[in-house]
Amino acid sequence: VNAALKSDATSLNEVVVTAGGVAIKRREQGNQSTTVKAEELTQGKAFNVASALTGKVAGLQVNAVSSGVNPNIRLVLRGNRSLLGNNQALVVLDNVIVPTDVLGNLNPEDIENIEVLNGAGAAALYGSDASNGALIITTKKGKRGSSSINVSHTTNVEQVSFLPQLQERFGSGTGNDDVPSYTPFENQQYGPAFDGVVRPIGKPLADGSIQSVPYSFNADENKNAFWETGYSNQTDFNVSSGDDKGTYYFSGQYFDQKTTVPGDKYNRFTMRINGERNVSDNVTFSFNLSYVQNRYDQSSAIATVFDNVLQSPGQIPLTRYKDYKNDPFSTPDGYYNEYYQNPYFALGNNRSKTRNDYLTGNAQLKWNPIKDLSLLVRANLSNRSFSNKSTSGKYTYSDYRLGLTSNFSNIVGGVSDYSGFNVQINPEFQAQYIKRLNKDFSLNVIAGATIRQNTYKNVSVNTNGGLALEDFFNINNGLQNPGASEANFKARQIGVYGDARLGFRDYLY
Repeated sequence: VNAALKSDATSLNEVVVTAGGVAIKRREQGNQSTTVKAEELTQGKAFNVASALTGKVAGLQVNAVSSGVNPNIRLVLRGNRSLLGNNQALVVLDNVIVPTDVLGNLNPEDIENIEVLNGAGAAALYGSDASNGALIITTKKGKRGSSSINVSHTTNVEQVSFLPQLQERFGSGTGNDDVPSYTPFENQQYGPAFDGVVRPIGKPLADGSIQSVPYSFNADENKNAFWETGYSNQTDFNVSSGDDKGTYYFSGQYFDQKTTVPGDKYNRFTMRINGERNVSDNVTFSFNLSYVQNRYDQSSAIATVFDNVLQSPGQIPLTRYKDYKNDPFSTPDGYYNEYYQNPYFALGNNRSKTRNDYLTGNAQLKWNPIKDLSLLVRANLSNRSFSNKSTSGKYTYSDYRLGLTSNFSNIVGGVSDYSGFNVQINPEFQAQYIKRLNKDFSLNVIAGATIRQNTYKNVSVNTNGGLALEDFFNINNGLQNPGASEANFKARQIGVYGDARLGFRDYLY
């Protein structure tokens, strides 16, 4: 087999958008960079940009730092540079510096390209905030003389891909000697080998009734069947058009997800509008505006439940215990296990509901007073409003149940509630002078000034001592005086920057 590498003469002449929204030829860049184009982000129909970036850029680590639906992510370029400080790359969306979690809520269909800048080259215009690199995200715009309407729908189905491989020959029991004994309420699995004989599980209820099941591995209702089949639906549309005076791009997306964890769900709604207009022959006005709304409804007891499910013996019909409010064998009083709660009850009794609203945008005016000089004024805004309410239901065990075991105590319940906002305002001025000095030399000079102000506020309250009334999740329902806290933060950064490039015959800079 004969193989040969073919040169791509166009790649170095490609125009890319780099730090500060400056468009330059790739060969002019003085730092390492990688461009991820739109088709690379959308080919797998990833439901957010963070997922779409995974594996696309050498040296870029996209790691989840939380569990559950749409987890928060951590972006690291070329490894950690500090043992104590922040090692994350800076994220810039249409010239607006945004928090990293925006990538988990950004519609991949809206992205034109992502320029990944490594290290000091990115820091030149963004300062120390970009010392770990930067992701410069440019969203789509309309095309002059062209109109398009696109609508698409994607459905994904997911299942748990891997679970620990556990033995399927022995059931409930204690003692790891040569004479195993069956214990109907035990979660350890040192009991006798499965023989198919119907045996009781758990302890009798107050009325004397007891549950019995075949003593055999129950593949259809056991621990592996507890995890459900998840699904997600994503509907996208976008409209774009343009004429000789300007362009516009308008898009929307609705995404909803039901996960493999029973009862957990997530949905997101996004809208974006980008526009550009030639006010006169030498003045251009452009703007970008996006709104993202997401809602989480998930359990705060997932880690405990996983351990609970993992230790359930193979003969236990775990999926029969969903109706923990009405089925006497599924309630906390009647559940077979001596040490763990019914996992369906644990998931349903401990809930966390989160709301996030993101508003990001900018408006800029660009003026070309003379042929080679451009002056730009831009105002950027990034706003996030958030709230969360976490609840733990109150449950009082019967005297009968408490008399059978010392492993349980009454659940006092509680509520915590917090809300806040984070606003960043960033006005900036930029001047650029591009001049072909002669046939051999070219000059590109950029200078600018920027002000960035961050304001953060968070207020949280919580009950103390448990809840007075069941199923009434209000701060006033606490048995003791509620707790409260408040956090406030404001910071302002002012900076100036400059960059000059002298080019020789378009290959040496």
